[in-house]
Parts: sequence; C-alpha cells; structure tokens
Amino acid sequence: MVKLLVVDDDPEIVELLSGFFKEQGYRVQTATNGEEALEKVKIHRPHLVFLDIKMKQVSGIEVLRRIRDQDPAIKVIMITALAEEKMMAAARELGASEYVTKPFDLDTLYKQVMKKVHAQLYEDLRVSYDELEKTLSGVISAFASVVHKLDPHYTHEHIQRVLLFGKKIVTKLVERGVSLEGTSEDMFLAGVLLHDVGKIFTPREILYKPGPLSDEEWKVMKLHPVDGAELFEQIEGLKGVAKIIRHHQEKWDGTGYPDGLKAEEIPLGSRVAAVVDAFDAITHDRPYRKGRSVAEALEELKRCAGTQFDPTMVEIMVAVCQENPGQEVHV
Repeated sequence: MVKLLVVDDDPEIVELLSGFFKEQGYRVQTATNGEEALEKVKIHRPHLVFLDIKMKQVSGIEVLRRIRDQDPAIKVIMITALAEEKMMAAARELGASEYVTKPFDLDTLYKQVMKKVHAQLYEDLRVSYDELEKTLSGVISAFASVVHKLDPHYTHEHIQRVLLFGKKIVTKLVERGVSLEGTSEDMFLAGVLLHDVGKIFTPREILYKPGPLSDEEWKVMKLHPVDGAELFEQIEGLKGVAKIIRHHQEKWDGTGYPDGLKAEEIPLGSRVAAVVDAFDAITHDRPYRKGRSVAEALEELKRCAGTQFDPTMVEIMVAVCQENPGQEVHV
C-alpha cells in the first residue's frame, strides 16, 4: 500500500486531500506545518508527499530540501498557486516530481498527476528490486566461497554439480506445475547450493576427520543446519533460503534432524538438496571411501526413497540421469 503524507497549513485542504486519497486506498498521514511534516517523514517514510510550497515558519522549499537529504527516493508533489512560478522553479531544481495548482479539481489531479507519479514509483521499485537481487546474489556467492575454503568436500566442482542437478530438477518441477513454495527459482537454488553453509562453524578436526565420527562428534556435526539457517534468517530477502538450509537433514519418514519433520512438512528445496547432495556424495571420492558408479548411486537413492528421501525427488533424479547419461557427473 502506498504511504502518502499531506502537508498544508490550510486545514481545509488537508482534510480534502486526505479524505480523497483514503477513499483511493492510500495510507494517509497529515501535517499542518513543516516541522511536523519532517518528523512524520522521519518516522513513517512515506512514498509520496503532497507539500504546500508556501507555509509559515518553515517553507515548503525548505521542507523539500530536508526531505531530499533524508531520503531522495521519496516523491514530492508541490501544492502551489499560479503566482509562485519562481518558487516552483526552485522546487524543480530540488527534485520535486510534479506540482498541482490551487484551486484544483480532484478528478484531474488523480488522472493526470497521479498517473505520472505512479509510473515513477513503479520504476523506482523495479530498480530497487534489481539492486536487491544483485545484493542477495553477492551474499550467496560470498558464503559459497567461504564454505568452499573451509569444507574439503565443498569443492568448486561439487558446487557446479549441485547447481546443474538443482536446475534440472527445478525445470522438471516447473514443467509438472509444482509450486516452489513462494520462492523464486534463483533463491530456491541458492538454498539447495548453500545447504551446508552452517559447517563454517564446525571444528575443522571434525570436517577433516578421515574416518567415522564419534557420537560426540556427530552431536557437533548435527548443529550445522540450524547454525546455517540462523545466518540467513536475519536477512529479510533470504528467509526462504534459511528454511531450506535448516531442514536439509530431515528425512521423509520423520527420523531426521533438527526438527523431525516428515514427508511434505519438509520444505521442497530441502528435499531437493537431500537427494542432490547424497547423489554427489555417493558418486565422488571422500577421504574415507571411493566414489561409486551412477547406477549404484541411483539404486541407493531408490532403496532409501520413502524413508530418507522424497520418492518424487528420487524419481525425478533418476529421470534426469537417464535423459543425460554421464553428462552431469563430470562437469
């Protein structure tokens, strides 16, 4: 919902405009002087301000200047009279988006002025979203790099294989009309890729141990899904990624960890990550064993379908390998 602030020292104009925009579905705040307006801008961060150019004490021009200093993204429409052309020129130099002249017709105001402003707001939102996507991608790449340096199994080749398999499985899911649970494909794949990010908190002597772990060591190792999720739960745009990370060690039959979720209680991305990671682990060398063939890996996944793994994810993994025999394994 667009947040709008109406600022004018004439109470009748404030009442007229606020009533009109509330009827249009806007969330409206009002102010009758410049200082009050600046305080409300600071607290409420409106998307749009209707600002009288001539007010007592603090002028509309000064309020506009200080709004631009606080947040240049806020759109400001000046309320002016025809005789105020010089002041309006100053307002344009300070970045006023539009202006309306007194007396004004509300219908014309909405159809002509607001259409332009809505277009500007939409463009700002699109640019902001693009910038956010770039920032989130940078965060994900940074964490992948950190895990790559700390975990001996998290090689560049492993990352490429996980992404390749993940993309093919997502394609199959989309073709079947399966929802990605409100997560974009990029963020879904980020969760699959970073499922083991919590291992950055796992002692290296446990990560690098060549043989089986002791019971105490397993207790430490099993902390990594929650540790990883907590990193991303603090970032608003990455909470979906955090959810996938937290539950990638859950099992279809409910015997996994950390929360003992079962079947479709487990996030879809976590179910994909479990299958992809297991397949890659089986088919590639680890310090304590040699990698096995693709055929053997698929048989192992099928054997554990319905207990450890989501049967549908196993079935899709088998289909991906059958359609591209040998292609994904040696990237």
